Amino acid sequence: MKKGLFIIFAVVLAPVLLVGLVALAAGDWQQVGSTVGGDQVLVSSVTPQKNGLRSAWIRVEYKEPIRLPQGGPFVELRARVRFNCASAVPSAVTNSEWFYSRDRGGKLVVSKKTHHDDQFGQVAEGGFGGIAREFVCKQK
Repeated sequence: MKKGLFIIFAVVLAPVLLVGLVALAAGDWQQVGSTVGGDQVLVSSVTPQKNGLRSAWIRVEYKEPIRLPQGGPFVELRARVRFNCASAVPSAVTNSEWFYSRDRGGKLVVSKKTHHDDQFGQVAEGGFGGIAREFVCKQK
């Protein structure tokens, strides 16, 4: 009985915590640039880690809703990302957790989690990866 209640509680609480984490990171967004297409790139909560790793929240506000392999059209993307700033490969992301929103109200409709993401922010995803990585890796 106790185990069943714990599972129900965890299933109900997990989405609330996920939305709470995304909202918490929204407190200190800093605009760091825009893509060629006019999409705004924002960064929040940069945290240095060991061996040249840095984690941060990345937010992209698409000028026009975008269709991605994950679905869409999306107006915003938020991702919790860990960059390997010591790597010579500019797109090396050691892990990432993505949240895509379909409307301007921030409704989370798709999430994706990876342990290694060489495609982070490449042209197919809006072309914002280099802007985000450059800013995050320059932080002290």
